[in-house]
Amino acid sequence: MAQEINKSLDTSELQTAYPHEATPTHERFGEGERYTFGSTLADVYSNPPELTPVVYVRMVKGYLAVGDVLHVLPTDAGGLHVDHAHGACEISKTGDVASVYTPPSAFRLSQDGETRTDVFGRSYTQTSLDVEGTPEGVRVMIYGTLEAAPKAVNAKRGSPLQFFLLEYDPTQPLEPIRHDVWARSKARDSLQGLKLKKGDSIEAVLYRHTWEVELQGGEKETHTRHNLSTITKVERIGNAKRKTPEQ
Repeated sequence: MAQEINKSLDTSELQTAYPHEATPTHERFGEGERYTFGSTLADVYSNPPELTPVVYVRMVKGYLAVGDVLHVLPTDAGGLHVDHAHGACEISKTGDVASVYTPPSAFRLSQDGETRTDVFGRSYTQTSLDVEGTPEGVRVMIYGTLEAAPKAVNAKRGSPLQFFLLEYDPTQPLEPIRHDVWARSKARDSLQGLKLKKGDSIEAVLYRHTWEVELQGGEKETHTRHNLSTITKVERIGNAKRKTPEQ
């Protein structure tokens, strides 16, 4: 159930966020875009002739070639985040590089996927995946309630929309699981059209990405984010007001 790698990589958010230039044509990777972070160069090859997308990171002493790239995204701190089929790589604004590799792992459904009813009388479908290790690009379907209406991540045009989806946990009914969800490109446009509000419930297909960043003290901090693919079901809260295009 892992996400299929698209042949062509979407770099529109990077292009909007950071200045860049064309790379010299590479013999194997073809034409790319070069982004600079301190003394570190990140060459993004979104559509190699016979390969999946590649990010080639050039450091002062050494390099890192990342293949099977799924997403390239600007970070809130002015850096670059790369998701690939079996891990992630992050470059800071100043050029520091952190990379993690996770081999494929077994997974299982946490529930049987049947529709259930929570303590508040609301229906839900518990179909999250329990994955050993650090899952990258794992497809999950989650039913939950919006903590607040979706909001833009930043003030830039075309900014992703972010919201938190609260998933009912049968083992801890009063402590829902809080999922960080981002919507980009077509998913962003579809989400805007739904005009969701706080308290609305949705069933959504998401891609879960988890990565670790090593801090200065040597400790590791885990980040988890879900990219919205599509919303398959909407249950609106009764008192939520909706704006229509005519208003």
